[in-house]
Amino acid sequence: MKRHTRSGFTLIELLVVIAIIAILAAILFPVFAQAREKARAISCLSNLKQIGLATGMYVQDYDEFFYPHRWNSGPDSNPFLQDPVGNATISGAARNKTFWISLLYPYAKNYDLWKCPSAPNAFVKWNTDGAQCGGSANNTAVGCGGVGYGGQDSYGHNDAWMSPAGNYATLYGGAVAVVADAAVPRVASTVLVVDASYYGAVPDVCNESGLWQANKANGNECNYVTGQGAFYGHYWKNIGNARWSWTGGEAGPYGGAAGVQKALNDGPSRHNGIMNVQFVDGHAKAIPYKELIGDVCLWTTDADGPHPACQ
Repeated sequence: MKRHTRSGFTLIELLVVIAIIAILAAILFPVFAQAREKARAISCLSNLKQIGLATGMYVQDYDEFFYPHRWNSGPDSNPFLQDPVGNATISGAARNKTFWISLLYPYAKNYDLWKCPSAPNAFVKWNTDGAQCGGSANNTAVGCGGVGYGGQDSYGHNDAWMSPAGNYATLYGGAVAVVADAAVPRVASTVLVVDASYYGAVPDVCNESGLWQANKANGNECNYVTGQGAFYGHYWKNIGNARWSWTGGEAGPYGGAAGVQKALNDGPSRHNGIMNVQFVDGHAKAIPYKELIGDVCLWTTDADGPHPACQ
């Protein structure tokens, strides 16, 4: 009698194989996702290193002074308006200012350096989704207004200490103050640029998050920062992927206690909670999100008073 051999799998065997594949996928897919994010974080860190090199050349050309994060340069003076698309797209207060991306570009020659691959809605020069910073064209309550405000939305400048606000009209001819290299006592540990969703950033000086390290502070930081503009006290909510300025400030989803928690959730979603930072001396490295927003020693130039704990 002829003997038949089995050529296929039983249903039970197929189900077992599918189950094993599903288990392996559940284990490996998060690993793959983390690896992809790590690659994006490395690319982002490289961007900041290149921006640091451009900054060094700028400082050499401008008598050892750093750039202002913004220049109130007059009606329709934004350099990006020279592009026909930009002229038709940029709106509101963004049309009347020159931002730090434009000041550094001649030394970098690559706008893509200002686009972090891990930043949702990242734009360079102007955003194409039509969203207006602050939720309206001239919302000065959050310090910004218009499409294309800031020139990019992947990296934030240390506004409070590295280009503090002043009397624009009489003291600085339309610009925020510029800081001399010699005025920064800790160039290797003072933040100049950080991962952010807005072109300016500040740590949580008024301790909205509860993460402020008071033992390192002099007690004056909140008044020092908010004295430059009340909205600056909330600029820690621009760090990482949190979007305080772009979504209406305290009137938007990042306002109040719920907004604080939203910022604490959204901010660390960039690079798995490890933010890329470029320091005053030009080098760049990664720092945990909570440390970055809570440690004044990473930001201060001692302009608001000596910090004995910051050496």
